[in-house]
Amino acid sequence: MGSYRRTELRGFRRIAMAFWDAPRDGTIYGHLQFEVTRAQRFIEDVKAKFGVAPSMGQLVGRAVACAATRVPDMNTKIIWGRPYTKDTVDVYFQVDVEDGKDLSGVTVPDTGRKSIVEVAETLRDRAGRLRGGKDQQYEKTQKGCLGSMPVWVLRALLGALTFLEYNLGVTPTFLGARPEPFGTLMVTNVSKFGIDVAYAPLIAVSRVPFICLVGQVKPAPWVVGDQVVVRPVITLSATFDHRVIDGNKIGKFIQVVRDYMANPYAFEPALGLVDPDPAPPKVDAAPAAPPAAHGGATRANGGANGGSTGANGGALPTFGG
Repeated sequence: MGSYRRTELRGFRRIAMAFWDAPRDGTIYGHLQFEVTRAQRFIEDVKAKFGVAPSMGQLVGRAVACAATRVPDMNTKIIWGRPYTKDTVDVYFQVDVEDGKDLSGVTVPDTGRKSIVEVAETLRDRAGRLRGGKDQQYEKTQKGCLGSMPVWVLRALLGALTFLEYNLGVTPTFLGARPEPFGTLMVTNVSKFGIDVAYAPLIAVSRVPFICLVGQVKPAPWVVGDQVVVRPVITLSATFDHRVIDGNKIGKFIQVVRDYMANPYAFEPALGLVDPDPAPPKVDAAPAAPPAAHGGATRANGGANGGSTGANGGALPTFGG
């Protein structure tokens, strides 16, 4: 019954055919819900004082950067068959282009040490250039030379470029590429598509061990003390590379993300915002883990509920902010 017709491969879709084979690698999946009453108020306070309104996806980007700063194993890439931990947390926020006709992204360097205002301003400016056709890397690579190659050629080229970038530390700047275009962690906001829970595949050419999908904020029943009340709740879904990340590290990482989303004021003291409700939030959340030392090198030359234990380029149906 029925018939098939060949569809055009363009932009990211063509590159995706070169990215992935059939699933066979070890990954961990999970999702978790967070109550975001205070986070929503924090966004309004930031907008009132600084004139820029960070999105919930950008808050999540800051949260995972803070968490990776305290759990450095989350900020690790496999190079020459061994894990290397980077000393800056660079978050790649995925961005849709031309109303979803293509996908790319923006990397915010050192997100772990930037304020949420700096993150929001960087994304506003960079995403604007990307969508306006002014981003050199996207125009020369994904939309340009890579977008017209046969998939079998593209697969071999991406493998070679990945080897040069991460194993030898050589960036193909002649193609308009920037060093480490995918950052060290990925965040993609799927809420505008009406999605609550979704999981993304890891992207081999990025060597990034973690990608987080941000769902919609929706009213939902929430336990506060001994009562059930209606609160705004967001669902975060994540995919982890099991070669470098296990349940112990995931648990510590999630706890910091939980703490940030429960009270962003405590993680953004440089903004000088006054928390209108300084009492601890009435949710089951432990204090954040103490900072851990960074380790490793930038490059080498020559669980959650409902889950398992426990920009640039492009990836999934997403937008970056």
